[in-house]
Amino acid sequence: MSVVSSPRETTRHSRHVTACVTAPDPADRAREHVDALLRLADSHGPGVVVPTTDEALEAVSAQHDRLAARHLVACPTEPVARTFLDKRITSEVAERAGVEAPRTVSPGSYDELELLIERLRLPCLVKPAESYRYNRAFGVKMKRVHTPDELRTAWGEAHELGIGTMVQELIPGPETGGVNYNVYVAGGEPRVEMTSCKLRLSPRDFGYPSAVVSRYVGEVIEPGRAIVAAMGIEGFANVEFKQDERDGRYKLMEVNGRPNMSGRLAVRCGVDFPLMTYRHLVHGEMPAATPWPEGVHWVNEFKDTRIVLDRWRDGRLPWLGGLKPYLSTGVFGTFDARDPRPFLARVRDGVATPETKTPAVAH
Repeated sequence: MSVVSSPRETTRHSRHVTACVTAPDPADRAREHVDALLRLADSHGPGVVVPTTDEALEAVSAQHDRLAARHLVACPTEPVARTFLDKRITSEVAERAGVEAPRTVSPGSYDELELLIERLRLPCLVKPAESYRYNRAFGVKMKRVHTPDELRTAWGEAHELGIGTMVQELIPGPETGGVNYNVYVAGGEPRVEMTSCKLRLSPRDFGYPSAVVSRYVGEVIEPGRAIVAAMGIEGFANVEFKQDERDGRYKLMEVNGRPNMSGRLAVRCGVDFPLMTYRHLVHGEMPAATPWPEGVHWVNEFKDTRIVLDRWRDGRLPWLGGLKPYLSTGVFGTFDARDPRPFLARVRDGVATPETKTPAVAH
């Protein structure tokens, strides 16, 4: 079963969805969203609740005990969820755990910001404490600022909307320095692990991934384990790092306690995190590590094709570099020949439609 909050969400069209229910948007009506999930236990029986967006995870984690009385819930309780949903807390946890991360400050007023400007090294990043609220307001994950005035503007516009932000040190390096550490934790132990590298982002450098490749990056394993353990996460987690070109070390960028955008890459590699989540919660099956291939690509076909064409025109991308993800073993973000209807729905609604994910209840 798929639970959606917008008619434009395309997962409802999948042949694997036996029923689809529209629930209130968890970003604006969190309590009502949870109430709708609880009613499903009466109409369809208990299920596995898998939040797949930050706003759904925030709503579900806040009412975890109520939902857990009727369903199996595949996300942590609110105190744990807050450690990765609020990036200010993430920074504090990383420091205590000894995980290298960009230097971060969180001014709470214009006066505090002015005092910080005198000590900050520019350029730097203005990042949200809660990513989904910022993205809904401004359409980007964060903003890079080069001058004190740009910093004042970027921080101030978020502050006026009541969106908490941080000012963070810029980690220099190309977009290809981004690495994902994916893990399934059970009983406090990392049972299954996989790493992948980002190839292209949209927008470039600070956007969402449009092309990713499976690749073993051993340097992020220990810090990935450390931050997940420090947060007390059980189940699936996705930890993002970026390689600092100044010293070659990987610095923590953020932690996600829900399925990530390029999650189909792991499935294509034989590491099916959603299935192991279901089997673990429903049948008590302990996930077991399995070998996975390197060099498998994931591509967001709606965004990456435009990026490749633009970079070819500008001479910023060699032909082979642009085509390799399409010519080698891989998987697309939406298109699947065995289940084409979600892709066709996105084409029908317009290729500019943003990638969407839904809070799901699996039976």
